[in-house]
Amino acid sequence: MDKEQDVIVAKSAGFCPGVKGAIDKVLELEASGKKPIYTLGPLIHNKQVTDMLAAKQISSVDRPEQAADKSGVLVIRAHGITPAFRAEVMQSGMEVVDATCPLVKHAHDVISTYAQQGYHTIIVGDGGHAEVIGLLGCTLGKGVVVSGPEEAQKLPHFDKVNVVSQTTQKESVFFATAEIIKSKADVCQISNTICHPTKLRQSETMQMAKSAELVIVVGGKHSANTARLALLCKELAPQVLHIETEKELTPEQVIHAKNIFITAGASTPNWVINQVAEWVRQTRKNRGLSFTHFIQKLWAKLVSSSIYSAFAAAALTYVCMKLEGLHFHWPEILFAWFFVYSLTAINRAYDEKPHSFPKIKWTIWYTAAAVALALAALMSWQAFLLTAPLLIAGLLYPSRHFLKSKILSLPGTKDFFTALGWGYACAFLPAFANEMLLRKASYLAVFYAVLLVFMRSVTLGFTSANKDLMVGKESFYKAFGIGKTKLAVMGLLTALTAVLATLLSITWKPGLVAMLLIGNIYTIFVVIYYYSHSASRGIKEETLIDAQFFVLWILAWFSRFI
Repeated sequence: MDKEQDVIVAKSAGFCPGVKGAIDKVLELEASGKKPIYTLGPLIHNKQVTDMLAAKQISSVDRPEQAADKSGVLVIRAHGITPAFRAEVMQSGMEVVDATCPLVKHAHDVISTYAQQGYHTIIVGDGGHAEVIGLLGCTLGKGVVVSGPEEAQKLPHFDKVNVVSQTTQKESVFFATAEIIKSKADVCQISNTICHPTKLRQSETMQMAKSAELVIVVGGKHSANTARLALLCKELAPQVLHIETEKELTPEQVIHAKNIFITAGASTPNWVINQVAEWVRQTRKNRGLSFTHFIQKLWAKLVSSSIYSAFAAAALTYVCMKLEGLHFHWPEILFAWFFVYSLTAINRAYDEKPHSFPKIKWTIWYTAAAVALALAALMSWQAFLLTAPLLIAGLLYPSRHFLKSKILSLPGTKDFFTALGWGYACAFLPAFANEMLLRKASYLAVFYAVLLVFMRSVTLGFTSANKDLMVGKESFYKAFGIGKTKLAVMGLLTALTAVLATLLSITWKPGLVAMLLIGNIYTIFVVIYYYSHSASRGIKEETLIDAQFFVLWILAWFSRFI
């Protein structure tokens, strides 16, 4: 649970495991180059997410024959489908990927088991909901859907009946309904198929909404589980707002409430929840602090626009040039700035919604890439020839699926190539341009830069995944999981220390190396903090993670006095 400014964000808010798993599957398909991708019905009832998926050419159809390209992939969404429809889909001739939530599959199995024994099935849920339609298809034609106790009262008598629930149903409604059905049957099997994440979400909501003056429920207006959550809150809190984004809120709605509780449905990503929470907190915090608010917005713009990352790259270049024994030269510093800025901004735009960025921004980004290439040409024609293919490859990385390359679809490639790009700009090219690449110190400086940036990229990927950004297995953390990621980061920290220790052993700039070893303390702090907290990627996270390069730059500058 996250609390600040009398604003509490539910710990259980955000994607449920079933939705998260379905999104991961389609992103893995997209990253591997399998296109187009069609989902049988909207993958998730959240406009912000479906817009992002649409930008990646992931669209929905109701039936296989509606797919324009039969060489594409059909994905069965988390809600599941009926056995009869599944058979039809499997015979469509298209590649089919099943992303049905395991808990929904369990409900299918429970219904099928009892239906085969002659039981009638009563499903407590929303009759028109996709999940309920799938459940109803498993009843062998002996199923009925009721929304609650009132409809259950109208049911006839049954000899044998199995009572199940839509996985996102309100638990109190399910049990109240089951009790009525029990009185109408000779044999009544009560199968509580409400999923555990839903139970946790409802339990936390009931506990926190009672003491809140305002409850904000974040999620799609067409999401059944979000609408049900909002109804639950209206029974407990004096004021409830169901919104999709922070743009639907006004300052007057949030400023005067003594305390605010923010929760969300299972189809709402954490980054949307965080945007709402941040807007509410800043609005309450900055009631009379307009200048402070302006500074915060300006800083957020610098970070989100990749300008901050570009300055971090320039700082790392200064450190690497000092390690390599090079004199300070502006062209190398500026090259790193424009190289990293252009590639980071363009790739970031593709990760979000490329069509939402105006043409002027794309013009600025490609101009920055051209400036980086021109600076390389000023250094030497060899530097130009080395830089041009690397820069083009970086600009084309978002469209890598067209290359059909198995290498580019390997797990962790995004973090790996990001580290190589920074290592080239910040350490390799300065040494190469100054004809000092063959020094042992230069090799170690390049290795040091690559390790440092790879760890930075992996950590940002970890916080992005916590935020439920559209991150696929090209991210190291998503590919290998938290356990292996932690081991990898520990190995990187050890390797970084080993590089500096090697430089000390050859008595190369001992004052500078000693200061950089001190700088490792900050890096270790960042690693420990972010891998022991479930922090989501935001302005603060990017600021602190990239701040390590500025810390190293300051320490490198101070080493001149040692």
